[in-house]
Amino acid sequence: MGTSYQNLMVVGDLAAVVSALEGLGADAWVVPAAAGRVTVLPREDEYSYADADGLAQSLSATLRTSALSNVVFDSDVVSINVYRNGDLVHEYVSERAALVDWFINDDGAPGFRLDGVEYPGDAEYPTGPGGADPDVFAPLGVGPVDLGRLGVTLRGEFGTSERIFAEFQHRLIMKAMNLDPAGLTTAFRWVRQEELLGAARVKPADQAPRVAEGWTLVKVALVTGLPLDADQVAAGQILADALAGGPLRLRATVGCAGVLHGAAGGAEIFNAQLRMRSRTAAYYIELQGTGGDQEQILDAARQAWTLALRGRFQLAANQGPELINLTEEQFDLGFSRATDYCSTT
Repeated sequence: MGTSYQNLMVVGDLAAVVSALEGLGADAWVVPAAAGRVTVLPREDEYSYADADGLAQSLSATLRTSALSNVVFDSDVVSINVYRNGDLVHEYVSERAALVDWFINDDGAPGFRLDGVEYPGDAEYPTGPGGADPDVFAPLGVGPVDLGRLGVTLRGEFGTSERIFAEFQHRLIMKAMNLDPAGLTTAFRWVRQEELLGAARVKPADQAPRVAEGWTLVKVALVTGLPLDADQVAAGQILADALAGGPLRLRATVGCAGVLHGAAGGAEIFNAQLRMRSRTAAYYIELQGTGGDQEQILDAARQAWTLALRGRFQLAANQGPELINLTEEQFDLGFSRATDYCSTT
């Protein structure tokens, strides 16, 4: 399976773009792409897809500016749409054949759809790039843009018969526009702030956890073994209530994980589940404490959770609970996708 991602680039000041994103309630990373050019990496849904076109259109309308959406699909095709003041003004695709939607009709005969029109399977369809006009894209770049070089990258004329991955072609297009491709060739789910210079997170206001003054917030995932007849949500409430009455003042909101998504630390959690060799449950926990630092708060919670779960379910030593440290983005995605929530009473 190839690489797929969606992002966008906005012409404008970084602060103005951040303000517009906040006004739209968007969840995204922003990264400088060049002077007066801002990369936006919108958060994906549970299918690892982000609506880059919708956000590009909204931002260009809000800021009365130009924006372009970038979509790379399965390492096969690059699609770039240009928006101006909220209007779609240009569409580019690196291979028009990728737009052909093949099907088998009721008579068992092949056919395809293109631009909403159905054709028989033996009809000709367009191939090669579409919308590869460097004059359209050059003003969205910075500095003197070499139109010849930009045209070559848009048309995919690389002088080889070997396959060129779409993400590589996309990188070359962005570089030909004198834009930093680091942010423009990645996705929200892959961001590591220390690896992406100048990256900053924009969050919806209602997504920030409420933390009282003097309390410390710790985000952690927990995996534990459970008996076959145990209820996952009831076990989540046990985790939340286990924090009451300890040496530190602790409380938590426990998100019970349903389907584990890779972008939400699914691989790390899955590996922990394999180590336990039993039925397991996973939780994303917003832990808050006062009277100690983060390490002391987490250690006190770990002891309380271990005592409560092993006492209630007679778990073996290899059945957990095991705490897993995730990036903030992994945790936030997993916590927001939880099926049930339990809070300390």
